[in-house]
Amino acid sequence: MQSKTTTVKDISVHYVEAGSGPETIVYSHGCLMSHRMFDDQSTALSSSARVIAFDHRCQGDSEKVQTEFALQDLVDDAAALISETCDSPIHFVGMSTGGFVGMRLALYKPKLLKSLALIDTSADHEAP
Repeated sequence: MQSKTTTVKDISVHYVEAGSGPETIVYSHGCLMSHRMFDDQSTALSSSARVIAFDHRCQGDSEKVQTEFALQDLVDDAAALISETCDSPIHFVGMSTGGFVGMRLALYKPKLLKSLALIDTSADHEAP
């Protein structure tokens, strides 16, 4: 897998990319995790698809920011990363916090997604 970074809203976002093919799968990890949680899936699927797994801001190898941020910032980061790196709608796989990001992408940026897979996440109302 090839390690890369891109700048989103003046923040360095780290991601890894592997494989090629007509479909692109983007993985979004859970809280306090990193792109590495999807290493096995990325390896298995990279023989037939392009696979991208990224680190949310302040996690993994992405930039540690000193300012407060909200879930919507993670959604905006993911949307910018997808828009910058992908020419067509992608298959988004989100685990836990990554699932929250995926649901909001589906709601606010549906044209970016071809499909959405949710793992160990919730659509419950969030606490204020």
